[in-house]
Amino acid sequence: MLCSKLKSSYKMLLSQFDSYLDAHIETALAVTTAISNIIASPVGDIITAIIPGNVDDAIRKELIAALGTAVEALAIADSCKLYADLNDKLKCFLQQLQLRDPQLQQAILQKLASLLAGTLDGQRLAQSLYDLFTQAKYTASKSK
Repeated sequence: MLCSKLKSSYKMLLSQFDSYLDAHIETALAVTTAISNIIASPVGDIITAIIPGNVDDAIRKELIAALGTAVEALAIADSCKLYADLNDKLKCFLQQLQLRDPQLQQAILQKLASLLAGTLDGQRLAQSLYDLFTQAKYTASKSK
């Protein structure tokens, strides 16, 4: 009985994971992968370096707005909130991220990806579902 309830709950949850959301998660993970790469090899213009070149202008604008909000929400450094310019805020965020253990860096980047995916998706779902779907997509990409 418990298994059938769990199975139906799981099916209902997965039915909410549509192709539209999947595309947003892909974009968000591309951004955080680029951030991870920048940690290893810094660049001058972070915004240009992390936003995939194949996204349209509307999504690019949403990502830029969402990045500022998400970086502040993650609050790994209150000092980063002082910067008005997003590029400076992201540089501060990356500097603070570099101070963390690599596993914590990945956890922070996954949370950033789920925040970005939620924003791109119009917050149709609870944030915990974006966290779950992003984690599942990230894990699936690492197992390939």
